[in-house]
Amino acid sequence: MAAFSQRILLKMCPVVGRLHFVNDTQGILCVSFIVAYWLYGVFCNLVIILLPRYYDGLVSGVIIGIYSALGVLTICSLFRASTLNPGRIPPNSESSQADETDWTYCQVCLRTRPPRAHHCRRCRQCVMKMDHHCPWINNCVGEANHWAFYQLLFYAFLLSAMSFIQCLLHWYFFPKCVHCDRTAFYIRHQLGLMYLETTLSFLMFAAMGCMLFGNHLNLILDRTTLDVLHNPYPQDMRVKRTSLEAYSDLCGSRSKLTWFCPCGERRTGPMYMHTDMV
Repeated sequence: MAAFSQRILLKMCPVVGRLHFVNDTQGILCVSFIVAYWLYGVFCNLVIILLPRYYDGLVSGVIIGIYSALGVLTICSLFRASTLNPGRIPPNSESSQADETDWTYCQVCLRTRPPRAHHCRRCRQCVMKMDHHCPWINNCVGEANHWAFYQLLFYAFLLSAMSFIQCLLHWYFFPKCVHCDRTAFYIRHQLGLMYLETTLSFLMFAAMGCMLFGNHLNLILDRTTLDVLHNPYPQDMRVKRTSLEAYSDLCGSRSKLTWFCPCGERRTGPMYMHTDMV
């Protein structure tokens, strides 16, 4: 039995370790769009709004540093969420190896799987505690990479919120720049560029805010997106755990300060029998 789906590509990187890629054309196009929007948004905010006002003495270098840091953290979180193993179910020799009555056997990839694991049709593999398949990161969101996906939502929300505020300041507060190069293409056509950036930053801010709120509710209720889709209105809607317990389970046993670092790892004890990651 193959260790993983033929659609999954694994590459070793000297710096970040093993990278997990899903060879899916639609997902690759979605990730490419997100990266292109990130480049466009960061360019507009830095080159059209912040840097000219910095040279005019209207914006502090600290603001530029904060915005640049959020931009780096967002793209790093996207990379991590896209290239982390979401929690593949490893192969095992016999379907009877599952020692719990609520374990199931996948007829597609022929593996025993623990409760709340699901088979993803896009990745063509079973994923532990699968939340959903996200085309925008071209990867499943599951037990092993949900923390990285949540980081992406968090930093994308902060970046888009700051971008939208800066766009409003550009339109309604800042005077026309004095020290900018008025012959530059992006200055001569800044009206159209900034209309588009203002619209996109607001849409991203609203979308990330809604997704953050929805994911927070799911965490404290101990539900996944697939659970919500299969049973939107369960009988028991009580909060199952505190927010701290929920985020400790999501991010692992690392120091809480490292929960915000995209370069970290999620440290947990053994979750299930015979589930060593491959």
